[in-house]
Amino acid sequence: MKKRSLLDVVIIAVLFTLMMAWGPLYQKFFAPPPPPAVEPQLEYSGAPEGMASPMVAAPAAAERAEEPGVDEGKTGATIPPPEISEAAPRRSRATVTLSNETVRVRFESLGAAISSVELPQYRALNDPNSPPVTLDFRSHPALSYAGWPALAEDMDLRLQPDGQGLLFSLVGEGGLRFTRSVILTNRYQLLVEDVFVNAGEAPLLLPAHSLCTGPMRIPEGEHPVKSAQFLSLDTLPSAGGERVRNWNRKGVLSSDAVLTDFFQEPERRGRGCGAPRMTRPMPAAAKERVRVDTDWVAAKNKFFVQILAPEGGAHEVDLLVRRVVSERENPADSRTWAASPVLEEVAAQMWFEERRLAPGESLRRKVSYYVGPKEYDSVKRLGNHQEEVMEFGRLKPLCHLLLKTLNGAYRLIPNYGVAIILVTFLIRIVFWPVTHKSTESMKKMQELQPKLQELRARYKDKPQKLQQETMALYKAHKVNPFGGCLPMIVQIPVFIALFNVLRSAVELRYASFLWIRDLSEAENLLAGILPIPLNILPLIMSATMAWQQKLTPSGGDPSQQRMMMLMPLMMLFFFYTMPSALVLYWTVNQVMMITQLLWQRWRKKPAIGVAA
Repeated sequence: MKKRSLLDVVIIAVLFTLMMAWGPLYQKFFAPPPPPAVEPQLEYSGAPEGMASPMVAAPAAAERAEEPGVDEGKTGATIPPPEISEAAPRRSRATVTLSNETVRVRFESLGAAISSVELPQYRALNDPNSPPVTLDFRSHPALSYAGWPALAEDMDLRLQPDGQGLLFSLVGEGGLRFTRSVILTNRYQLLVEDVFVNAGEAPLLLPAHSLCTGPMRIPEGEHPVKSAQFLSLDTLPSAGGERVRNWNRKGVLSSDAVLTDFFQEPERRGRGCGAPRMTRPMPAAAKERVRVDTDWVAAKNKFFVQILAPEGGAHEVDLLVRRVVSERENPADSRTWAASPVLEEVAAQMWFEERRLAPGESLRRKVSYYVGPKEYDSVKRLGNHQEEVMEFGRLKPLCHLLLKTLNGAYRLIPNYGVAIILVTFLIRIVFWPVTHKSTESMKKMQELQPKLQELRARYKDKPQKLQQETMALYKAHKVNPFGGCLPMIVQIPVFIALFNVLRSAVELRYASFLWIRDLSEAENLLAGILPIPLNILPLIMSATMAWQQKLTPSGGDPSQQRMMMLMPLMMLFFFYTMPSALVLYWTVNQVMMITQLLWQRWRKKPAIGVAA
């Protein structure tokens, strides 16, 4: 290698190293201090244009007094069964918990809504003694009705006659009778039925109102990944044949807005680096109205999701987002304004049009509400494309197969690190014939290089003749010049599918392997001690990749070969903060490829003749 070429390689390597180190160094020494720990809230307000009755926010959690003496046990809890009548005395707020082996859902009588959900099968922190994951909805309870003050009041609460669910009831003004029946299925789904009855003698107008999800936040202890934003909202339009819309992703060459665009001024949305200068700081919270009929809406973080699906859908949907606001931001100083928002909280509310009920007429609304982990089989069972919250995309069948294989390997050996190795081994076996043929083709290409150099020198002024002679040489020795690319092309869909599975598989949450405490996160060793947290596996991955490239037969332009040697450094940059499960897969894949190349080297192969 010439000195100039070596200098180029060194300069590029130094630049890549600086690129990789800049982010952690900036966060360590230059970034502003984190915002104070304030419980975020979302404002549920504003009735859709053209709809009657402005929305009134549900009372804040801090203003509601707990009533002692209410059993919060399982479905069989003893709750006084008050009669539903106008003369029945109104009780102060009560709470009760519906539960099964997978979920505990805490309801409150105020608004017949959910104040929290506990998932006993999942730990809140990576500690055996950690309490279960709890989704806190007290700031704005899930399944609450907004835009209708009467339904935000305290309701009578009792067990259903069969003891399998709850029954809320309310007698309002103007002859309104409201009942809500709630049944918890054997997994994470709640079946809700709301009945509105006009028991008066005059027509009753049901105002425009919305049904709300609870707010979803980044779980405590989760480290955000710059290349992935897991806090998101999904919607499915009711008509037009449109697919599920993930509001945190933008399609290729699409100008559609995403959640982070909602904080920007209209003229800055979707403009990237070419956006005009900011004229005011971004708001702390933003709301976007989706003015289409919608079947369901999902609010989710990396591992858990709420899916609200009223039968018949809703008229419109409000998407509500809140960002992280640093205490360093000063509205009067544009130099302190955040240029790109970091999401802190998301929620949604589904709007229903006003409805007039004649005396004695009723309106019945059934709602499916899923709250729990992003388990493919669980959400697939809900129907109506709700499994799209997994974001498997067009490779969904392949993703599902890989997920099934991963869980099957885990049942065989109950360690997800070992399971990933077994899945990688199976993938290598499947692609062994292709990779074997490819490396053999590359070896033949390498052996043909002297003859090709001779042809280039002989026909340097006759490109057409050079091409003909080159193809004739390939044909004579049965060499495919593109054979080396085939394994990479074939494996790209598998890698993308496995990437989609491993990046947010709830099964990998807090799964340990060797020194790795959580396969769903980067290792982050010595975090807070070193300027850059130490991730050992990406370093091993880069080393194995460099070794593989050294073993792989090569040919062609030497400058291209030198550029290929920079690939390990590029992959280190891209994979350094990736979840350890992905890095483990790629590392094991490299080791198996090295094994295959060494095995092929040991085999005795006659050299290809290159006589003129």
